[in-house]
Amino acid sequence: MLSLAFAQGPALPTYSGSPVTLTMWSWVPGIEKAVAAFEQAYPNIKVETTNVGAGPNEYTKLLTALKAGTGAPDVVQIEYDFLLNFIDVGGLADLSQYGANAYKSLFVPWTWGQVSPDGKAIYAIPQDTGPFALVYRADLYEKYGLSVPKTWAEFQANAEKLAQETNGSVQYTDFHSTYAPWFMGLVWADGGRLWTHSGDQWTQSLNSASAKKVIDYWGNLVDKKYAATLPDFTSDLNSALAKGQITTLAEAAWGPGSLASRLGSETVGQWRAAPLPQWDANATFRSGNWGGSASAVTVQSKNPQAATIFALWLNSSTTAVALDWVNGGLFPAFQAGLQLSGLHDPSKNPSLFFGGQDVAKVHADASAAVPTDFQWAPWFLYANNSFNKYAADAVAGTTGWSAALDAWQQDVLNYAKSQGYQVSAP
Repeated sequence: MLSLAFAQGPALPTYSGSPVTLTMWSWVPGIEKAVAAFEQAYPNIKVETTNVGAGPNEYTKLLTALKAGTGAPDVVQIEYDFLLNFIDVGGLADLSQYGANAYKSLFVPWTWGQVSPDGKAIYAIPQDTGPFALVYRADLYEKYGLSVPKTWAEFQANAEKLAQETNGSVQYTDFHSTYAPWFMGLVWADGGRLWTHSGDQWTQSLNSASAKKVIDYWGNLVDKKYAATLPDFTSDLNSALAKGQITTLAEAAWGPGSLASRLGSETVGQWRAAPLPQWDANATFRSGNWGGSASAVTVQSKNPQAATIFALWLNSSTTAVALDWVNGGLFPAFQAGLQLSGLHDPSKNPSLFFGGQDVAKVHADASAAVPTDFQWAPWFLYANNSFNKYAADAVAGTTGWSAALDAWQQDVLNYAKSQGYQVSAP
């Protein structure tokens, strides 16, 4: 049963219009439970949900519908890093005209900058976030005499020790070579910025000093076989984690819930979370962000006011936040949601999977340490897809790690210019 704390929430707008039915695209597991609660609160608004695929699978369909002028849903879930793509093509409604400005203070500050890049128009309501922390197998740390690393130097020392202890049969971590936002989140945690802009003029630095520091560090771990290169969310990685063949991951806040659902009962209680290692132990603690998403209203919606009310309720109702955490592992962008007792309940996943540890507290601390000035570009969809090629070349050893970033930078720069953007290297 949900905590009574979930029953209270901020004052949300009322709806006095005629009965309407909205459509929504979302990949959140169990989202229909939150929708059912919304329909009880707003009986004149019905919502039909469809999972058309997560991430790029959904975005391809959405771009097609927007270009065709028909077929887009009223409300759509979009990750922060892809929002500018859809803002740029004119596919998202400005929610400020429906009162969304009044709710800015309810959300983690850096997320509002993601949905309102110019500080005026509001193109979505923040839903969840993915601040980084470390997750690790406590039983394997004890078995192999490893300590929880506070710095990236200690992280590498652990990897070296584990390789010696197991003769390479157990790898310390995994480099997610098919997830550009994972890599970018680690650059973000270093204070790096990959895009900046002033007006219509953009600067792109995918091969910045910070980005090269991060890629060379992880490339060294891969080259020495300390880090695997198994794609995330695959049966191969799940199997390796369940069998204790990989001990540690740099993981977003939604990761603990994902691991609890993906790995089953074999390692229940063995996992723990810790703050993300730092480059400098004496510097101010920083984290980055991987993923997280927002609820946008498309320009094709015939009921944008009702759609805005739904987007607000879905992401600032404690009922919805609680349900999405329990059923889908979503880590809320709603600030008050971070304090809900259900997020910290040791008897429920993901805390249960983590031995009763308050994993939400670890990630909430990380959320407060995410730099707020990180920006994405309207051509991120291309940058995201092309990353895989250059990362694969580096993993295969056909190019150096820094050289792979240089090639990626030039490829994406050429593409952005070909699309008419005013963009240059630093």
